[in-house]
Amino acid sequence: MNVKKLKESIDVLKDNLDGALLACDIWKTGTGTAIAGYNSNPQATALFDKVTDYMNKSLKTSGFPLLKNYYLLELENNGLVVVLQLQDNYQWGMLVDSTKVNLGLLLNIAVPEARKAFDEAFEG
Repeated sequence: MNVKKLKESIDVLKDNLDGALLACDIWKTGTGTAIAGYNSNPQATALFDKVTDYMNKSLKTSGFPLLKNYYLLELENNGLVVVLQLQDNYQWGMLVDSTKVNLGLLLNIAVPEARKAFDEAFEG
């Protein structure tokens, strides 16, 4: 993992979201500890690591498919949480101001470009 490129991938996301990104963290699934972030929130990182694990366990025992690329949570006060599922069991959690970005831009441009930037950082 190239940490410099990983931090650059966060810059790509910030640029694409043009002020809508409030915070984000990237972490290895199962650790709950960020390896890179912007306005990092260690408690949120640990929480969403557990939420993802709980959802996957619940989906599996219910006979549903597991999570694939991401999940979204709409919060009060215009908050939107996006948690990407990345290669080699990494996750990228984001807190976005939903009044500053539309869902189409977020899901069709910002998220795919963030994923691509992560993949480049992962490969070195």
